[in-house]
Amino acid sequence: MKKYSLIEFDVILLAAGKGERMGFEKQFATIGKIPLWRYALDNIITHPACNSIIVVFPEKTNIDQTLFNENPRLSWVIGGNTRSASVWNALKFHRNSLSRKPFVAIHDAARPILPHPVLDRIIEQLQMGEKAVIPVLNTSDTIKSFSGSYITRTLKRDELVSAQTPQIFATEIIERSYEILYAKMHKQNLSNTEMNFSDDSSLVEMNGIKVAFVTGSPHLQKITFKEDFYHLKQLLETNFETRVATGYDVHKFRPWKAKEANHCIKLCGIEIEHDFAIEAHSDGDVGIHALCDAIFGCLADGDIGSHFPPSNNKWKNANSETFLKYAIRKVRDADAAIKFIDLTIICELPKIGPKRDEIKKQLGKLCNIQMQSISIKATTSEKLGFIGRKEGLSAIATVTMTIPAKINEKNPNG
Repeated sequence: MKKYSLIEFDVILLAAGKGERMGFEKQFATIGKIPLWRYALDNIITHPACNSIIVVFPEKTNIDQTLFNENPRLSWVIGGNTRSASVWNALKFHRNSLSRKPFVAIHDAARPILPHPVLDRIIEQLQMGEKAVIPVLNTSDTIKSFSGSYITRTLKRDELVSAQTPQIFATEIIERSYEILYAKMHKQNLSNTEMNFSDDSSLVEMNGIKVAFVTGSPHLQKITFKEDFYHLKQLLETNFETRVATGYDVHKFRPWKAKEANHCIKLCGIEIEHDFAIEAHSDGDVGIHALCDAIFGCLADGDIGSHFPPSNNKWKNANSETFLKYAIRKVRDADAAIKFIDLTIICELPKIGPKRDEIKKQLGKLCNIQMQSISIKATTSEKLGFIGRKEGLSAIATVTMTIPAKINEKNPNG
């Protein structure tokens, strides 16, 4: 199990390009009604080391503010007329962030598929002390330089790699590199177009910083031409399947013990005052338990009891958030993605409505998905049965998940 306690990063997601070679702004092109920049956003924000994301949009973009209002981890800025200018605008915005992290990842929205193992490899290098790390791929073609209509030179293929994003840098290094660039531009009266860099590691290299590299991924291909977009569209539409699974959990109430001063039960990680405690091996969070079972169901990977058996005293009085974080790691390791959560709490008391938004926010944080993709409902049993007699409560969770078909081919048993 990988740990990310030492490394966290903020993200600058560049979605301000004009798409001149595509003929349209590619970052806003949709596949399944979802724009490419959202695919890129969802792919990187679900990595556990990701802290916050600044999306860089073109000027005069019609931005749906709802997404950003609902997620405090997201913000946006207007870009410049070049890539470097857009990064500089985002870095200046990032400088004023109260929660900024010591590393910044700069990623192209035109690379909407980001396998998390690539980020894992970059983080491993950062943990070893590197300050600038980029993903690369070896070139399979012979690369030549030319002038006019003739080849002038054949380059050594075994000495060449193609650079990808996200590229992650120590915050002070990438900020300083851009400060030097713009100070030079101002001094020499140069325009943005005269001092534009196709990737940020080039600028860092120019300032004498060593840039380490890790193996990237063919799936990180940048969408540059229309053919790239249609290839991606086919890949996303044919190589993923959608799964839906449900989970159910129930617990009974018991009187509070004399030593239990905090008369609050846990629901989806949120403490709620109640006249009775929950009888359970762990903390009895029916919402999270049902959700974990739904996630494991989508992954065809048993149930919560098979992963955290109640017969094991290790899990006695355990915080159920531990179970959910484990389940989310299983989702990430499968290159899958949770698209929607529907959770129904069934009880006479306590009242769920006043805590609904707080629960959505907490689940969004734990599952790394947007609040608008979470539905929280509450109902009673009309005073029928054990729930109607206020003897306990239950929860039903339904999860919609996309999962790569290739995973099933490698492991037909899930």
